[in-house]
Amino acid sequence: MKLVVIQKNTNNTNYLEYLDNVSDRNPDIVCLGELATSGCLYNGGEVIPFDDILDSLKKFNFDICLGVPRKIESNVLKNSYIYYSKGKYQVYDKINLFEPMNETTVYQPGKEIGVFETTFGRIGVAICYDIRFPELFEKLKHESVKMTLIPAAFPRIRIRIWRQLLIERAKKTGSTVIGINAVGDDGSYEFGGSSMVVSAQGEIIAQADEINESIIEVEL
Repeated sequence: MKLVVIQKNTNNTNYLEYLDNVSDRNPDIVCLGELATSGCLYNGGEVIPFDDILDSLKKFNFDICLGVPRKIESNVLKNSYIYYSKGKYQVYDKINLFEPMNETTVYQPGKEIGVFETTFGRIGVAICYDIRFPELFEKLKHESVKMTLIPAAFPRIRIRIWRQLLIERAKKTGSTVIGINAVGDDGSYEFGGSSMVVSAQGEIIAQADEINESIIEVEL
């Protein structure tokens, strides 16, 4: 399985441009980060209708993992991560919202752990602040996930902790962990990149730097 991870600037929300740019690599799965279609929404704001996002993905012949703000009612917004494959999708809603980034006033928390059923095996998912909660990863371990995706908007000032936690969560779940972080400064936070692929034994297979947009390509 060829996996492509896109570490993008949080200020560029043109997710289709990034997907177009990796199409010629013939990937099986392409992963973008948390809220890739919008950037962080500290104070709410307009979001792309979810059905429009799904329609925009139809032209791609590979599976796509993508962070989106998902409006499910007129006043209910979820910080969601989707797995899109051949016209069908699965979704995980972030359980643990990060109050310092105002998430608790913008989003409603999810309630169910994230497990995607795919042709490549069971894939777990947790979003950014979720990484701080070991009990969530204990549950993913019991679901026998083969791989765990952790999309994030993790600030650069704490990026050392991000790296440590990715390694710990790989060991915790016994699965390959893929951390997909953002770079850039959106005026409120500078994000620290360091997107990583970590083996189930805690060994770093591939890693991006802290400041540049990057593409990680690995065979798993």
